[in-house]
Amino acid sequence: MADPIVPNPMDPLTPPTEPGGFVPPGSPAPFAPPMPPVPPARAGSPLRSPVVAGVVGLVVGAVVVGVPWLLTSSSSSPFGADKSALTAPASIGAFTPMVKNSKTPAATLKTMEESATVGAKNLSAAYGGAAAVSQEYSDAGLENYVVLEAVRAQSPIPYVPYEDAHALGMDKPEQEIDTFGQVHCLIANIPVAVGQAAQPNGTSAVTCERTSAHLTVRLRFGGDGDVMHSPQQAAALVDTAWGELS
Repeated sequence: MADPIVPNPMDPLTPPTEPGGFVPPGSPAPFAPPMPPVPPARAGSPLRSPVVAGVVGLVVGAVVVGVPWLLTSSSSSPFGADKSALTAPASIGAFTPMVKNSKTPAATLKTMEESATVGAKNLSAAYGGAAAVSQEYSDAGLENYVVLEAVRAQSPIPYVPYEDAHALGMDKPEQEIDTFGQVHCLIANIPVAVGQAAQPNGTSAVTCERTSAHLTVRLRFGGDGDVMHSPQQAAALVDTAWGELS
């Protein structure tokens, strides 16, 4: 036989019951507290359900704490996107478009043109439809080349995860951000143990960029020349491109 249900001694209003929930005859009925009276609605004031009141409270609370979805207008363009026309410059310092360099292999010209078209389209899409341009440039001897990415929109400054190089026995982190004036560069370092001599060309500028409220200019570096291995020189080239586009 199942054990009888023991009434809660802290609840004098609950009558004793037997197994199965049976209430012995003569026992008082279970107590049910009366519902509080509902005050009549004032004239001209519509009734408001708890659900409506909760939604209103959520909206008011969100405004107070500054929830982004409430502060962002659906009609505004993301990243300050501007669709005004943007044209790649004829040159960036001593760098000219690779498709116009006589040393560029003819077999690669079509691929470069397609890359520029698709790159600009993808860049624009990434920035909410802002005007964008992508173009490859090189020096006369094709020793140094850069890929220009320019878009009429603002970008966050570059970021890399923190790395305590000395705790790992390294002189520098494998990746870091260096800033030169208004240009931020993503730098890659060949790992070197603390106290060891740095390797030749051990530091490379992967990308350098500059941004404002309505324009971002970014260069990606490559080649066998010395430009990418001199972050300060790479940053100066971004400033040159910025002057051509702003």
